[in-house]
Amino acid sequence: MITTDTTKLFFRNSGLIWRILAYFIVCGLVIGGVCFAVCYPFISNLVEAGVFDKIYTLLTENLVGNVNHIFESLAEIFQQIIDIIFANWQNILPILVLFFILVCVLGSFILALSEMALADCLYGYMGSNSKLGFSNCFIKNLVQSVKLQLAKILVVLPCNIIICVAVACSLMLYFTGNFWLVTFAPFVVILVFTVLYALRNAIFCAWVPCVVVRNIGVWDALRESTRASFKNFGKIFATYFILAICMVAITIAAISLTASVGLIISIPACVLFNSALSMVLYFNINGLKYYIDNGQIITPRKREEWENVYSLKYVI
Repeated sequence: MITTDTTKLFFRNSGLIWRILAYFIVCGLVIGGVCFAVCYPFISNLVEAGVFDKIYTLLTENLVGNVNHIFESLAEIFQQIIDIIFANWQNILPILVLFFILVCVLGSFILALSEMALADCLYGYMGSNSKLGFSNCFIKNLVQSVKLQLAKILVVLPCNIIICVAVACSLMLYFTGNFWLVTFAPFVVILVFTVLYALRNAIFCAWVPCVVVRNIGVWDALRESTRASFKNFGKIFATYFILAICMVAITIAAISLTASVGLIISIPACVLFNSALSMVLYFNINGLKYYIDNGQIITPRKREEWENVYSLKYVI
């Protein structure tokens, strides 16, 4: 039911995909330009080593039915980058620190500022069957969105780093020389990513909807949303695990079948679907009615129907 409602909500608000894409392109050009200027020496080393040629080849090859080759190529590229870093670490280390700050901290912060605006647009449709403008929602929620993303740097960014490190370590299976480890490396990489991604989202999925719907402080919303998430953790985790697998499949298909052109649509579409899923989960967890279509209102079970008396003391 949750997946069905999310899919309907996604298609009813599919126009937001183009708003997300436009925002990402503008932010990506700005961040990319700054990173290119700051990290030019490191980029020159990568160009000389042919790293970008390998990335281009990977993105334009027809890799249907050869998933193992995708991850093997990624592992080789990753290993080559590590070798370049260790060979020139005295000169490259300061650049990598700046790169991390610009991309992983500042870049993700700027891109994620659209998160509350997107959730507010979906809330307008779910709450009153009205479609709100993305730009208006972005400006209206900008101050609160900045506070939310600053909090996420402290809470969610370490989780993202753990996911990246775990996936990178999984890619190293390709260099063990063991036939079985190399054969099952794609399975391990995808499993590690999907489990950790689903775990992170299951914990924090209700954070943004709680801020938007309840209009409360960022830290109060985190406390209430995590409490609600852990009460329904199994169901939420399973949903996000399936979503992560679908995202991996869509990404691989977009790279393989469209020479990566499909990523232009698949990335903002996945962002919108993920936001719609978090909103639907929040409404269902809290027993709130919501529009899913022009003439269809979903009525989830009230919290008092499935929660025990002890947990309801926070509501009363």
